[in-house]
Amino acid sequence: MNVSIQMLQNLLNQTGSFAPFALEISPKLTSWLTPLWIIGVGCILGLILIGLSWGLSKGLSRVAALNQLAATPSKAALVASALALLMCAALGPFTVFAEKMPSSNSGGAESWGDLLAAIVGLYFVCWLAGYSLVVLAWKRTSREFTMVLREGTLYPILLIVLFLGGVGVVGSLAVQDPAGIVQAALGVPLTGTTKYEFSVAAGENALDSRSDHVIDFHANEVAALEITTNQNVKIAFTPFEQLEDGIVLEEITSEDVYRVDPSRSSLLLTIPWRDAEDTSLGRETHITKIYVENLGLNTAEIGFYVRTGTTYVEAETILITGFGILALFLTYLVQRMAMPRLFAVALSTYKSEIAQPLFTLIVVIGVIALIGFVWIPYNTFGEDIKMLKDAGLTLILILSIILALWSASTSVADEIEGRTALTVLSKPLTRRAFVIGKFSGIVWMLALVYIIFGVVFIAAVSYKPIYDATETSSGVPDWQLCFIESIRVVPGLVLAFFEAVVIASLSVAISTRLPLMANMTICLVVYALGHLTPLVVQSSLSGFAIVEFFGKLIATIFPNLDHFNIQAAISAGVDVPFEYLGWAFCYCAIYSLIAMLLALVMFEDRDLT
Repeated sequence: MNVSIQMLQNLLNQTGSFAPFALEISPKLTSWLTPLWIIGVGCILGLILIGLSWGLSKGLSRVAALNQLAATPSKAALVASALALLMCAALGPFTVFAEKMPSSNSGGAESWGDLLAAIVGLYFVCWLAGYSLVVLAWKRTSREFTMVLREGTLYPILLIVLFLGGVGVVGSLAVQDPAGIVQAALGVPLTGTTKYEFSVAAGENALDSRSDHVIDFHANEVAALEITTNQNVKIAFTPFEQLEDGIVLEEITSEDVYRVDPSRSSLLLTIPWRDAEDTSLGRETHITKIYVENLGLNTAEIGFYVRTGTTYVEAETILITGFGILALFLTYLVQRMAMPRLFAVALSTYKSEIAQPLFTLIVVIGVIALIGFVWIPYNTFGEDIKMLKDAGLTLILILSIILALWSASTSVADEIEGRTALTVLSKPLTRRAFVIGKFSGIVWMLALVYIIFGVVFIAAVSYKPIYDATETSSGVPDWQLCFIESIRVVPGLVLAFFEAVVIASLSVAISTRLPLMANMTICLVVYALGHLTPLVVQSSLSGFAIVEFFGKLIATIFPNLDHFNIQAAISAGVDVPFEYLGWAFCYCAIYSLIAMLLALVMFEDRDLT
């Protein structure tokens, strides 16, 4: 990874030699372009990682002991399992068992169930990575590597990535400190959480209740500070008797985790000055001692958590984007090489669906609407961006569901009714591969749609604060504000994609027996009930036996699609943790698997003649 980041930094340093031109760039363009530039740099990283994967495939395919493992599925799975165990052992201390902030959902008093789920999730990711290595080592993969990039979904996605990569290169002329942001991305793996524990005995007076303890961190590298205690305490970074006049220390209680707020916490005002006579030099950055006063009656057990970050926390997006592109490519590659017959059906389905006029119509309507939403007056007194996010996510979800329902009906029901499926299945192709291949092709088509809509939507949301500032004659917002507003919609896009996949799986299952109109009717009913499930379950608590029965029945049979609906949180600016996305992925995978099993059962004895 360091090699990839270093290559990026060298590229941007060369581009930075034209920095004088950046002096004439409009501040509005800089604020709008910087979030897209960061994503573009992540795309460049993704392209570099794909190139390194190609080189790795060329190298591993020359090893006789490895280049034929993928040809035998049982051997490939066994080797992937062994590699997964090794990777889990190496990554576990830095991921699952790493120190976490107590306020995080997965931190603090973590249950054994959560810990087990994290371990299983890590092993699953490592197993996929191990299997990808086995596939990369295959001679056939080495020969067909470049061919993979020019077929199916990867080709248009590659064009989008190349376009954004071009933005990452050219945008360096307009972005402030591009090399510094890339350098911050290099330091992301070195960040983490450090916990300091110490005890402070209770005393008869304030002097006896005070003590100092050794800590070691640099204030300019801190992303967050949190404190836990079982007694009421006061904490400072300067001896209490040397505090400046006017500083009133907050009393930290045992009721909840204390988070240090940079904008109003008095704790930060206790950091000593570099020069007491000349405060213009600023405060010390290297903190080595902490002073505690126990206000309780018993010994205070204190946990002091320091989470280090980088100069630009936004640089994490570069790594997430780059490795996300690599994961998407490897998923496609593994499916193509390990399941050739199933993939052939998926590729045929994908090509036929994107050639449909409805696909082009929906993409054009969606792109135009997402751009037009920026200029619509919502009359919300400064909260227009919330309405933009909500309207955009809703539109993307509805359009993708319509496309999924239409694709499932045309690719499954119409082929069965038109006897095309009978011709296809007369070849050495099982009904299982036919159905799952159809579903896989629809999912790849949806992935392309969401990538197109996602890029346009992020660009629109990034521009919205600038447009609102212009309308209200306010100052140009910082690029950090545009970035945080735009990047917060990504979890919503991911969850909307999961919901569309669930609906698509159900639609494929229904299409094995019913035509388009019946399929759409049933799926729309499931969509409505899926979003009403929490309300139905809550109403079943009223005590009526019939209502309670139907509430439990709906909650059991129908998927709770409300798990994928976080538009209110996104509009309110609430960050969505990765853990939630992980559980949502599991929920999506389970219900999609159930729908595929239902499809196989209904299609197995379907008369195609």
